[in-house]
Amino acid sequence: MITLTDNADIHLSSVLNENVGMYTAIRLSVNSGGCSGFTYDWQLTSEEEDSDHIIELDSGKLLIDSVSVLYLEGMTVDYKKDIFGQRLMIDNPNVKSMCGCGESFQLA
Repeated sequence: MITLTDNADIHLSSVLNENVGMYTAIRLSVNSGGCSGFTYDWQLTSEEEDSDHIIELDSGKLLIDSVSVLYLEGMTVDYKKDIFGQRLMIDNPNVKSMCGCGESFQLA
């Protein structure tokens, strides 16, 4: 199971609301690449696959492909906004280590 905090749901929904009429969902996937092996990829989309794992948002959907969902099981996504900026914070228990910049990760 993947958990979104209320703040993450509000943020992702607002991104979709800013693009209303163009996109109906946000796709999260895990791609190979980066200095540690894998990266998270967030894309706006309107294309839903039959095998997608779907999380309903207040406005729209979060889609995760059937392969990526295996790497994201147990993950929590939060949204933080403070004096240092705004960002989605990902707590993924499947991550073994992260690179120094925090952009890529290695899976356990």
